[in-house]
Amino acid sequence: MQPETLIHSVYSRNTKNLFKSFLVLIEDLHTDHSINFKKLKNAAPSEMQDLIDQADYFDQDKLQYIRKKILDMGNESIRGTESDLENFTISFKF
Repeated sequence: MQPETLIHSVYSRNTKNLFKSFLVLIEDLHTDHSINFKKLKNAAPSEMQDLIDQADYFDQDKLQYIRKKILDMGNESIRGTESDLENFTISFKF
């Protein structure tokens, strides 16, 4: 394997692991948000249900939007690293 290919592979894998971790975190946050809004709705009087629904900003569409942004930023980071690595000559001594 060429040194450049190996270095690219390591940086790409690490970046992907990082933004996959961000995806897990945002999904956990969405789950917590949903659980807490459900508790709020169950505890609130019926005349407040519409207001609670209006305040619930973190719906499935918002989750998908944030997921897409995370993936876009991760892919942009990988492309930036690839571009930066083109400025170096890499060799290994064995």
